[in-house]
Amino acid sequence: MENLNKCLVCGHTNFTKEITCTDFVATGHNFDLCRCDNCSFLFTNPRPDANHIGPYYQSDRYISHAGDKKGFSFIYRIYDVVRNYSIKQKIKHIKTYHDGGKFMDLGCGLGYFLDGVVKDGAFDAIGVDISEDAVNYVKKTFGYNVKLESELDSMQPKSFDVITQWHVLEHVHLINERMQQLKLLLKNTGTLFIAVPNSESWDAKFYGPFWDGYDVPRHLYHFNQASFALLMQKHGFKIVETRSMPFDAPYISMRSEVHKKNNFVFIRGAISGLISTIKAKKAMNHSSLLYVVKHAD
Repeated sequence: MENLNKCLVCGHTNFTKEITCTDFVATGHNFDLCRCDNCSFLFTNPRPDANHIGPYYQSDRYISHAGDKKGFSFIYRIYDVVRNYSIKQKIKHIKTYHDGGKFMDLGCGLGYFLDGVVKDGAFDAIGVDISEDAVNYVKKTFGYNVKLESELDSMQPKSFDVITQWHVLEHVHLINERMQQLKLLLKNTGTLFIAVPNSESWDAKFYGPFWDGYDVPRHLYHFNQASFALLMQKHGFKIVETRSMPFDAPYISMRSEVHKKNNFVFIRGAISGLISTIKAKKAMNHSSLLYVVKHAD
């Protein structure tokens, strides 16, 4: 295990243990979430280091790495139904900032969003992922240009108009180094689209240690709006827009109900997701948030 001795956002060395969560997906192991006493950043600590995190992703219940949906639960089938609509909406919103250009989907997973971008035709798009299995799957299934994350440092600086990360940044061990890579690769006029769970959402507070958005230890960081803004500011970025991810609240709530081993998870999750969405409107504290980010310079 890797034990952080300073906050990765502000460098402060005093933390307070806030909650203990269980890995409901792969191992059943427990992990502590600590909050920085200075900037309030919440993170998993201690955590598996980058060389030992792999086994925590090796489960058919981990949806991001599940290519074969045969035998999956009703929740995963819902995930598939809404995915195509969500992809179209994401691309539509991105095109309000850029009508074309060079595009990177960083953390492309199984390639469904990348496939949507390529088929839309507006962008010259590539995918990047940390997993060789995912890279090979996308190449085999779609035939697209996909690279490993280890190739990021060899890419041409200031070459991308758009870089997307859909529920990726919370998984990245070297988060400050990743932000510096993004700053180097993004054109001065370019835009980042970064979606992460929001640990200040109503459903996060309602489900507590059962909240699926914590997803320990795969999720290393548990952002709220303040800590995300501090991380962006630290690396010379500014948030120009914050949007909800409308399908995340019911989906995360349903999975949280599964973790609690409740009955009627679809109904319970749908109700909780609706309540969370209603409660979120005033302060934009939705279950997941999409941050649109540009260079501050």
